[in-house]
Amino acid sequence: MRARRWLVIGLVVVVVPVIIWALLQTPTPGRGGGDPVVVATPRPQPTPTPSPAIPPVRVAGTTITTVDPSGLPQWDLRAAAVVVDGTAGTVALTTVTGVFFEAGEPSVEFTAPRGTFFIASRNVALEGGVRARASTGRTLEADAVRWIPGNRQIEARGNVVLRQEALVVRADRLTSDTTLQHSRLRGNIRVTVVE
Repeated sequence: MRARRWLVIGLVVVVVPVIIWALLQTPTPGRGGGDPVVVATPRPQPTPTPSPAIPPVRVAGTTITTVDPSGLPQWDLRAAAVVVDGTAGTVALTTVTGVFFEAGEPSVEFTAPRGTFFIASRNVALEGGVRARASTGRTLEADAVRWIPGNRQIEARGNVVLRQEALVVRADRLTSDTTLQHSRLRGNIRVTVVE
């Protein structure tokens, strides 16, 4: 037992001074003496230059056809010219004719001088004097019309004229379902009964 004790004491006497000596040899920042400590600093990185915007692509005389999540037809848009803007996610349409499908069946046919197809949402905005005819026989005219298929809604504004059977209703704005069956009109509403 005594031999072991002297061995442990001997090791402590030899090892502890070596550890203290090693600690004294390691330079400490701000202490002076020794070599200066090199601290790694991040290298300045050049500011990334933004990639140039994708230039719009112009195509003459084309058709855009889409399907809904279940694979049924949703849009059939035809235009004399289209400009695809990949950065904005839009397709600008000129001299537009088209069909919106409800549950795979043609619901509303329409024409307009100009339009925009929003790629992500699949909404369509038409302007410049829009004319639309629903499969129910109702017709709609307006300065601008926006289809929002996700909400199953149509919004029209400016010189709105809704014709259904013997009634002609004029208003400033219209909100309707995508079949023009259930419509709400607002602003300067005038109703004419046609014989």
